[in-house]
Amino acid sequence: MTEYDMTVSSKGQFVLPKEVREKFKLSAGSKVKLIVDGEQIIIKPHTVADQLQDIIRADLAKEGKTVNEDTVKEYQAKIAQAVDALVVEADREYNAKQYITLAQLKKENADV
Repeated sequence: MTEYDMTVSSKGQFVLPKEVREKFKLSAGSKVKLIVDGEQIIIKPHTVADQLQDIIRADLAKEGKTVNEDTVKEYQAKIAQAVDALVVEADREYNAKQYITLAQLKKENADV
């Protein structure tokens, strides 16, 4: 475990050390998640799962539905079912050789 000493500015800001930014591929505009766990503060890079949860929350709010942990989990379950169905369909098409190669796709779209 590596420790870094940082100073919080008058605006509540601090700079992540360059080594940390590089390790986690963080640049200007990157999102991070701050988690308070008892007496600890944990900072984690924003993941694809976090982005999906943001989209779900926004979609639920747009639909006028209650946005809470239960409704988000229900929505995630529906998405998981849809993704599972896509995977099964893709696997079936692959096994039946109902696909084209990337080279074929590029050739078809060369004139577009």
